[in-house]
Amino acid sequence: MESAEKVVVPRDEAAAMDVEAVLERVRGGDVEAYASIVRELQAEVWRVVTFALRDVDGSADLVQQTFVNAYFSIDRFEPGRSFGAWVRGIARNLVREELRRRGRECRRYAAFHAHLEVCCVDDERADEHEQAMRDALSRCREELSLPARRALELRYEQGLDFAAVADALDRTVAAARQLLQRVRLQLRQCIEQRMEASS
Repeated sequence: MESAEKVVVPRDEAAAMDVEAVLERVRGGDVEAYASIVRELQAEVWRVVTFALRDVDGSADLVQQTFVNAYFSIDRFEPGRSFGAWVRGIARNLVREELRRRGRECRRYAAFHAHLEVCCVDDERADEHEQAMRDALSRCREELSLPARRALELRYEQGLDFAAVADALDRTVAAARQLLQRVRLQLRQCIEQRMEASS
């Protein structure tokens, strides 16, 4: 029996060798073909995301979202390019968006913290202010739609991650994130208006 020399091919090159054929099957609705691409590239995408985020839960969400985005954008992939590089590019874009979002949340938290420090100089006034804030929040929550209230409860009272919230609401992770972002903005505006009206 002849012994064949084993050729080691880098993962991305191995994926690129038959990527056109696999993509044709995917475009034809073959979900298992896409699953094979995910299995082939998942470790690479995971490295790209975790290197930037340093957050396992957040990384898992973005890795999953990367492949979802790639699937729905597959017709925009240019033949002849490296499919692995294209998918990693999608991952990097999602990472940039996530880091920008986290930066905005950190700035909002810092501003809110500074606001609380100013309000808490006078303990009695601070107690009244805190109660007024709670009342405003309660009233504003009542004005939200049922899905919005449910999303708030799942994320901030039960402490579920975005994937679990999305699953409970029967939405994509991206849709759940957008819903919560809109709800936070709506609540903030509502609370500010009520606080201004009561002062």
